Amino acid sequence: MNRPYTSKINGQEAEFYNELIAQLVERRKKLNLSQADLDQMIGVSESMVAKWESKARLPGAFVLMCWAKALGLKLYAKEESQ
Repeated sequence: MNRPYTSKINGQEAEFYNELIAQLVERRKKLNLSQADLDQMIGVSESMVAKWESKARLPGAFVLMCWAKALGLKLYAKEESQ
């Protein structure tokens, strides 16, 4: 059984991924796309989007960009407020 990726990264990184993935899931649902539809659009293995959304796997930076693009979104870097 895969362990959630949140056990493999620190709390701040987990929070970042959780927030970002929640936004991607919300957008997918708004567009009425299934996880399988998105797998095909991104060009990843069957059930990969489900694994990312359930936090069983951690998507890399390139894949995150592909995921966002498939949903009509762009990823931006923003300076953190201190």
